[in-house]
Amino acid sequence: MKRAVLSDFDGTITRRDVAEILLEEFAPREWLEIEELHRARTIGTREAMARQFALLRAREEDLLAFVDAHAEMDGTFLEFRDFCAREGILLEIVSEGLDFYLRFLLRKWGVDLPVRTNQTAFDGGRVTISYPWSDPTCNLCGTCKLLRLFQLRAQGYRIAYVGDGHSDLCPAIEADLVFAKAELADLCREEAIEFIPFERFSDVQRRLAAWQ
Repeated sequence: MKRAVLSDFDGTITRRDVAEILLEEFAPREWLEIEELHRARTIGTREAMARQFALLRAREEDLLAFVDAHAEMDGTFLEFRDFCAREGILLEIVSEGLDFYLRFLLRKWGVDLPVRTNQTAFDGGRVTISYPWSDPTCNLCGTCKLLRLFQLRAQGYRIAYVGDGHSDLCPAIEADLVFAKAELADLCREEAIEFIPFERFSDVQRRLAAWQ
């Protein structure tokens, strides 16, 4: 059996959502009003991120210095990555975050995995976002995680999905195994989606060790 794991990044591989800690530090409080609309599912993740980061005025180097000091990885993720490599399980990151901090952190932590995420450009302290992995038929998410799931399934993979937030709901509906915490766990309960609760990647690893 060909097995694959698709994992969210912010709040899943990282202990806290990196985009949120940046907004808390560098954006005016209006970003929270936008976040409430997102959590109420009034607007999609793509619109929320674009509107929130449009409020931000900061240089990339200042943002990365803050990320460097404050972002933490799940301390069990590197062992999980090595477990997947040993077991022949394909592991990829699918993220609604932003490439400038995600790739910085992966380099810092020595993680070399396939990544799909939104792209950022900086101009005069303004941040603009583009979406190379979007679904042209849907404007809810910047990175269509469900599209990658379907691509892997067409290649014969069974897929486990690991996530914690609203943008993880679509792949959770379709995955063969779902590991959920925080908001994703709540959404799975609301939508009657079967899931395995987890807190750290060591929990995921224990369950996948028996996944045949």
